[in-house]
Amino acid sequence: MKKDQSRFVWGGLLVLAGVLFMLQEFSILGSAFEYLWVLLMAAGSAVFLWIYFTKKDQWWAVIPGLTLFGLTLVAIDTLFNFLPGSDFAGAIFLGCIGLAFWLIYLRKQVQWWAIIPGGVLITLSLVAGLDFLSEWNDVIFFLGMGITFFLVALLPGASHNTKWAFIPGGIMTALGLALFAPVQNIVNFAWPVVLIGLGAFILIRTWKQ
Repeated sequence: MKKDQSRFVWGGLLVLAGVLFMLQEFSILGSAFEYLWVLLMAAGSAVFLWIYFTKKDQWWAVIPGLTLFGLTLVAIDTLFNFLPGSDFAGAIFLGCIGLAFWLIYLRKQVQWWAIIPGGVLITLSLVAGLDFLSEWNDVIFFLGMGITFFLVALLPGASHNTKWAFIPGGIMTALGLALFAPVQNIVNFAWPVVLIGLGAFILIRTWKQ
């Protein structure tokens, strides 16, 4: 960041800090320090994201940038209670970090490894955000993990040799489907039928011999 731009940011923060403490003295706001921390996190997020979007080789900056952005959103929700009685704040925080890894991959496809933490964090974000579907948490988690590994196998292309990811992707997807209630009902019905059929086959084959 250029020197004059840096001074502009710090000058603005000092002015905002002064305003916050003045509002605290007049009992218009609560603790000014709480709001000051939000402003500092927001400013830090803006700096890192500015580095990411203006310097193509500094892809790492998007991780602290979106992490601080997520923390800023959580802090704002804590102060103003925009989402009472929900866990959307945690979902948004995890989603922000997951988005950071996807932006890393989208900038440089050679860094296909970023798909894994990106997919895992987005999946955990869905699990946290869909708390009203708590009975489906295991299904959502395993299916999300399965999709993540399938994307690892498909997106980077043949040159990166990621076809191995089909194996964990298939296992995770199978576990997710196995925990899905309608599939469980089918399995519970089909399993005895398979056993009966197998037993009948062995008996008939033995009798013919």
